Amino acid sequence: MTTIALLPGDGIGTEILEGPLEYLRRLQTGGAPIEISDPLPYGSSGWATSGSILPEESVTACQAADVILSGAVGTHPGVSPADCPTPETALIELRHIFDLRISVRTVWAPDLDEVTIVRNITGGAYANASQRTESDGTTEAVDQIRLRPDRVREVLELAADYAAAESGRRAISVDKASVLATSRLWRRLATEVSGERGVGFDYVNVDRAAYELVRDHQMPAVIATEGIFGDILSDIVCARAGSPALCGSATINPDRRFGHGATALFEPAHGSSPHRTGSGRSNPTGAWLCLAALIDWCPDLHPWSSSALIRQALETVYQSGARTYDVVSPTTRLVDMDEFNKLVLDALEHDNE
Repeated sequence: MTTIALLPGDGIGTEILEGPLEYLRRLQTGGAPIEISDPLPYGSSGWATSGSILPEESVTACQAADVILSGAVGTHPGVSPADCPTPETALIELRHIFDLRISVRTVWAPDLDEVTIVRNITGGAYANASQRTESDGTTEAVDQIRLRPDRVREVLELAADYAAAESGRRAISVDKASVLATSRLWRRLATEVSGERGVGFDYVNVDRAAYELVRDHQMPAVIATEGIFGDILSDIVCARAGSPALCGSATINPDRRFGHGATALFEPAHGSSPHRTGSGRSNPTGAWLCLAALIDWCPDLHPWSSSALIRQALETVYQSGARTYDVVSPTTRLVDMDEFNKLVLDALEHDNE
């Protein structure tokens, strides 16, 4: 049995998950061992209903779940940023509670080679507040970046696994070894992992990597890097793809110990877009990519579906010329979110026949 804690989050979070949830329910009706929680309060909308961005009931449900399926977390209609200034902290807290320490972002587009960005997410530049000194405007501010060799190695090993599955395409390890001690450690370990796994990384300074991702026609299959570098580079890849909605994000605990609380959290990488809430115009591709990653992560679901099926359905829809507002062009056809989801679901039913 795969248990899923559902945290719709803020803004378009609830509506962006509608299509993937409908597919999960169809699998459930067909006999797949899936249990999905009721929607749980979280982020700004959680604060509006309970006074907390991460209510205890939501944490308890995640402790009883195998994985978390999350919508965007951030600004929400009717919730003043002055009253709830940092709703994103709810996501950060979940990562720390369940030690979801590696981020895997997948950027997909019909006319672009898929790119996977693997990075550390709870250490390094994104460590907890104990490694920061805030400024009052007159004193200095300090952010410490500390990298543990074992945590760097597990990121690189996971990236090597993705690279091995994309034989023939380039894998890059991104750092700034000419300047940073943490990057020199990163490059040393990348060299070791490359030799051990038989997967070659190209070692690229972060500024050069940004240039290549903007300029080069062919994208790398895998980018392995430190958290803050990966955050920036993944947005560049999204820009090349055409929209931040073409990115699915997962934060995982590589120990993968099912039965001991949430092992991973899956979320679209775009924001909560409060100004579009309820419009039905948003692009749910990132949510479908999250679902693809979730299904791959959970072994109980492998007999029922796969990421390959979902990607094929997305490919079918895009080949038909259907596009949401953010990626539409003069040669394609504008559809709203409901129609896009229906097309994906129809393609999945056809592929499953």
